[in-house]
Amino acid sequence: MFLGFKLIKNKRAQIVLPAILLIPTILLVIYLLFETAKVSREKIRHQFALDTSAFVELTNTSQYLNAVAYTNGAFPFRLFAENLDPAGKEKMFGPKDNPNNKTLTLYDLFYQGGAFPAMDAYDSEPKRTDTIWELDFFDEMEDENPREGWNTANPPNIDDSKPYPIMSKTLAEAYAIGWNPEAVKLYVLIYYFISRIYEDQKSVYLKVSKGGEFFRKGYYLNAGDCKLSECGKQGAKIFKDYIAKTSPVYVKIIEFYYVNPEDYSDETKTITLNLEEENMFDGKLFQYAYVDRGYINKLRKLYKGIDINQPFNLPSNYFNVNLKKYKPHNHVRASLQCTKEDNNCVWPNPTPKYQVRIFP
Repeated sequence: MFLGFKLIKNKRAQIVLPAILLIPTILLVIYLLFETAKVSREKIRHQFALDTSAFVELTNTSQYLNAVAYTNGAFPFRLFAENLDPAGKEKMFGPKDNPNNKTLTLYDLFYQGGAFPAMDAYDSEPKRTDTIWELDFFDEMEDENPREGWNTANPPNIDDSKPYPIMSKTLAEAYAIGWNPEAVKLYVLIYYFISRIYEDQKSVYLKVSKGGEFFRKGYYLNAGDCKLSECGKQGAKIFKDYIAKTSPVYVKIIEFYYVNPEDYSDETKTITLNLEEENMFDGKLFQYAYVDRGYINKLRKLYKGIDINQPFNLPSNYFNVNLKKYKPHNHVRASLQCTKEDNNCVWPNPTPKYQVRIFP
């Protein structure tokens, strides 16, 4: 009995006994930390998959809207500036009476005739640092302007049964512009080329955006624990309401005013080209594309961001706790923004500066 009392009084025994009793508790804590780490790891992995997939899906829309903005303004502007007037201002036209000593190039004459969108100042061009690219159709024509109202987000109904000039009658008379078949041919070819670009890029975009395919495949590749047919299915549903909708404006008849100097007359003549009757270039010519009225509201919502929720599965755990009943899911807010307040940088003033932002 004395020996037992002596052992209990031993300091080492006082430490070992509680330690032995604490070992199961410590092991439980270790298991708990391990299982918690597993849950956290899965949540982080699926959150990354969600963020990446949402970014990739909206990037398709961003690229498409930027591409449409380019075809609306920057492409025709640069192509006509480089080809209608390749020599700069060395080749000038002067008005017959020349009241203000005003001179214009062939590029100026086409632009002021309403042929294509550009900037008002001849020497101006869009810059990367500009918040808005002020490219639009010339709307100060002295003639009757058939393109009136085109420089708006909601253009009027286009009457494709009437001709659309690419040279102003007033300018043709004032500057004695002769018939220029090469310039007209260039105009038609450039806009046919732009038309094909627009139609092809729209076709590809609608195909890859159907069913949130990029979101689902992106989630599948990054999550790696679900079937391709089921991966990201719930999160992809929201994108079907935000597929970009744009409508093109086509014309079928164009006309060119000119003065024939061989007639020794100031009378203005007209050459009219009916693309449909001549069966040329698919019978129509692209002018620009605009955002559908219903999608403008969607663009405003996209500017603030759309909420995407995606459930995910958690692995089994040592404690056999059914975590599925807590319905684990991740959330992300994804936005598509450009530099204009209404988030419509497609038309007018087409500015290809859409970008995707992700908010936790």
